[in-house]
Order: sequence, then C-alpha cells, then structure tokens
Amino acid sequence: MTQQRSRGSGWKAVEWLLGVVGAVALFLGLFTVFGPADEYVGLGGEWSWRVGDIADAWTYGMVVTGAVLLLGLGWMVLAGRQRVPIEPSPFEDLAWHAGVFILVNAFVWAQDLALGSGLDYALWVTIPWAIGLASHAYVTSRSRTRLPSIEDPVSGRQLQRH
Repeated sequence: MTQQRSRGSGWKAVEWLLGVVGAVALFLGLFTVFGPADEYVGLGGEWSWRVGDIADAWTYGMVVTGAVLLLGLGWMVLAGRQRVPIEPSPFEDLAWHAGVFILVNAFVWAQDLALGSGLDYALWVTIPWAIGLASHAYVTSRSRTRLPSIEDPVSGRQLQRH
C-alpha cells in the first residue's frame, strides 16, 4: 500500500461530519428504543415528537444509520493514521474556526427560535464566541511568520502547502 503524503482538510471534514451525525442518530435511535413512550424528542415547540408516536422503522433506521456512520468514522480514523500529517497553516485554522462557528451558531439560533419564545440563550453563545473568532482573525492577519517547510520522511522531498 502506498503511503499518502498529506491529510487534506476534506478528510478531516468528513470525519467530523460522520462523527457528529452518526453520534446524534445513534443517540436518538437508542433514546426512542429505550426511552419512555410519553417523553418528547426534538428541538422543542412544534419541532418535537412523542417517542411513542415514532414508527419502529424510523427508530431502528436511526440506530443502524448511526452505527454505520460511526463505523465509517472508525475506518477513516484508522486509514488516516497511514498518512503523513502536515501542519495546517494559520489561515486554515482560522477557516476551520469560522466554519464551526457558523454551523454551531446556525443550529443554536434555529433551536432557540424553534422553541417559540424568542431569543433566550443564542446570544450568550454567539457574542463571546464571535469575540474569540474576531481575535483569532486579527492575530492571523497580523502574523507574518511562515511555517517551516516539511520534508516527506518517505521520499525526502519538500512538501508543498496549498
């Protein structure tokens, strides 16, 4: 088997996606299998369902789908160990920080608005995190240091950054 030279950010994004979606699906599936029938699951308000009203096909489908996604994540983590890691650039770190900020805050705002009582807690998550993200962006823009070049341990050649 040929050793890959880098671990691209697309690989990392898929690992995160499989892990988060798989864990949520497995948790919800197990909750609907073992949870009491009179409990509710969902985002709140009109976006909630009574556990006893959820069809068995959906329940077991979530359990199986979550397990398959987590197995896929396990395979990707093990396959990723055969790759030579390359240190990400400061801009790549900032891009990941901004992407996670957008995804998490979109979910928090949607959940807060779906509850139907207006904004209760979304601002308490968004504002401090936005200050941290702005600080990260400022430090990244002011940084003039370049990362050292990396040599591939297999071939001895210099690896390029993209």
